[in-house]
Amino acid sequence: MTTPRWVGKLPRIVLVLGFLAVLAMPTTAPAAAGEPGSAPFLQVRIDSVTPDLITTTSEPTVTVTGTVTNVGDRPVRDVVARLEHAGAVTSSAGLRTNLDGANDQFQPVGEFTTVAPEMQRGQAVGFTFSYPLRSRTAPSLGIERPGVYPLLVNINGTPDYGDAARLDDARFLLPVLGVPADPATTSTDTLTDVVPPDTTKPVAVTMLWPLADKPRLAPGVPGGSTPVRLMNDDLAVSLAPGGRLDTLLSAVDFATSPPVDPVGDTARALCLAIDPDLLVTVNAMTAGYVVSDSPDGLGAASHPGTGQAAAVAWLDKLRALAKRMCVAPTPYAQADLGALHRVGDAGLDSAATVSAGDIIDQILGITSLRGATILGDGPLTPGAVDLLGTQGSTVAIAAANCSAQDSSTGEPMIADVAPRRLSPQVVMAPFDPAVGAALAGVGTDPDLPTYLDSSLTVPLDHDSVVARRQDAIASMLWRALQPGAEPRDQILLPPLKWSPQPSDAQSMLTALATTIHSGLAVARPLDAVITQSSTAAASASPGADLPRDARGGFDDDVISEITGQVGRLWGLTRALTTDPRTGLTGAQYTAPLREDMLRALSQTEPPEDRNNLARHRLGAVGTTINDLFGAVTIVNPGGSYTLATEHSPLPLAVRNDLAVPIRVRIQVDAPPGMTVTDLGEQEIPPGYLPLRIPIEVHFTQRVAVDVTVRTPDGLQLGEPVRLSVHSNAYGKVLFAITLIGGTVLAALVGRRLYHRFRGQPDPADLDRPRRAAAEGRE
Repeated sequence: MTTPRWVGKLPRIVLVLGFLAVLAMPTTAPAAAGEPGSAPFLQVRIDSVTPDLITTTSEPTVTVTGTVTNVGDRPVRDVVARLEHAGAVTSSAGLRTNLDGANDQFQPVGEFTTVAPEMQRGQAVGFTFSYPLRSRTAPSLGIERPGVYPLLVNINGTPDYGDAARLDDARFLLPVLGVPADPATTSTDTLTDVVPPDTTKPVAVTMLWPLADKPRLAPGVPGGSTPVRLMNDDLAVSLAPGGRLDTLLSAVDFATSPPVDPVGDTARALCLAIDPDLLVTVNAMTAGYVVSDSPDGLGAASHPGTGQAAAVAWLDKLRALAKRMCVAPTPYAQADLGALHRVGDAGLDSAATVSAGDIIDQILGITSLRGATILGDGPLTPGAVDLLGTQGSTVAIAAANCSAQDSSTGEPMIADVAPRRLSPQVVMAPFDPAVGAALAGVGTDPDLPTYLDSSLTVPLDHDSVVARRQDAIASMLWRALQPGAEPRDQILLPPLKWSPQPSDAQSMLTALATTIHSGLAVARPLDAVITQSSTAAASASPGADLPRDARGGFDDDVISEITGQVGRLWGLTRALTTDPRTGLTGAQYTAPLREDMLRALSQTEPPEDRNNLARHRLGAVGTTINDLFGAVTIVNPGGSYTLATEHSPLPLAVRNDLAVPIRVRIQVDAPPGMTVTDLGEQEIPPGYLPLRIPIEVHFTQRVAVDVTVRTPDGLQLGEPVRLSVHSNAYGKVLFAITLIGGTVLAALVGRRLYHRFRGQPDPADLDRPRRAAAEGRE
């Protein structure tokens, strides 16, 4: 038997396969965490920073605790960590750039310390660093003066099949209002001297405290429908004790109460920024509500909600607080004003801006502050400026234009927060976007504002809740700790749908109060911001540097859908009147559908989901609008009408299934030979209304007559109805026959009367002898 040729080559094949297997084995650790193509092995989390805010009376030692977790697919040996520090942040852009990217600016505070000799997959190990702020004899943070200082925890290790490498780091900012004395040094050492902050140029600070939420009302439900339907019951959790909205309200209520804020400085610096859509929803919940059974919140099936009591308690608490502090409205549902400008509907524009304050005043029983437009979730675009210019004078509080570097100098950029006039009606009062982004990162649901320049973007899913809170507090205080940063005004504006934990909210308000009490800041009420910005703004600027597009913008098809829907809805609304039984007006009946269109443009939804969510909401609204137009119809008799005469009226019945009366015109498309009298406008109440349409027919036959109901503006309501009409009228022939018959009858009657008056028998009676004889006997 012949041996196959490949058998002799078997040792060589085995050798090659073995060599390829060796090459396929991982031999080195991937690049350091955060580099392109890297796979994480370890993850470090900051658990606490004590103290989180350094003052002249603080402990002189900073303690950082954290946890390292093996999140990779193999064990890691020789896990070590060290604390590193950098110089004070000198630009507002540095508040972001120091938290990601290059780490050349960081220097070690001390040597590496062992976290664990070996960590298995999924294992977590804690660590602690404790260093003085300054020391001449021991490792320290090297902090000699007030400022904001970046700190970094560096984690190294050796993964299986790899070499020792830097596997992760965690960064955060440490705010230092004043440097305390170091008791460990001698009395003659300069380090024992307290270094207070420079309070010669305090910052005028204003903080807007948001009370807002994602749109929750189910779309496509007209006014007057009870109980209201919500898409889900998440708001019940948020309003309940310990929930997000309860946390926000309770924190500001406590921080501005007389025992905590006896002079009222914190209360003067704060203003509640309230979304009217939230108040509309919560107010509706207080009367009882139902929740959609559908996962997307669009289905008609529902079950009772659980948050009625929580809504009542939360709204009562808000009403009490609103009576003693500043309240300002946000745009309705935080609608994108730039996208709304593309829609081009004046009624929607007014509902989003001007009417927002009226809603808040009505529900809370107060007079809210007017004159400011608060844009906390997106940039101020040229389209938004044009829209605001049609609504009267306003101060737009929006993010300033800021990137990592100044394009003209290449230096780290400090946001220009000086007010500027963009049009005769609109003044912009900017806030620092780096500070706004730091505030947006606080809490359990961190967000990346769409107004933030991409060069200042920092990943949110890596940092811990504690680290993000540190960054927010430090960012709030940065301008106050920089005497050279101009202007000395600051607006603090978190995203409107803000989700701080109770400890976060307390820390933010404590930092605000501490800044004021230390002399680094003074309270500036929002009404002062409006007045000062309007008078101090520079000459009119076209706003060429305003962003044209932003992440999370709305597609053209969404804008087109709203444009078409709102035009039809306004046409229907103009035809509606007030129901005398309930007092419900036509505008109130259709208002929720217009508000749904504003909710479709809400910037509180995640940017990547906004267009899809808008399409779903508008789909439900469009279906309802079609149903409203189809709710007013001619009742089809199902048979035919027979007209007895040429002037017999055409009887009709109009059905109105709307909750309010509607003014309509009846359009009858008559064939030749039929004349129809126009009834003009008719008001049809809810239910049925019989009508009789005067017509004149000049033929005798069966014809088809089309009848359509339209609004006074000509919009069609319902479907046209074709009626079968049979006329018995003979026209001029019948008239002539009737006239001749009447003439003959008159002549005969006259002849009989003539003979009777003369006592002569009527010739027509000569054939009746019996009757004549009887008359003779008489």
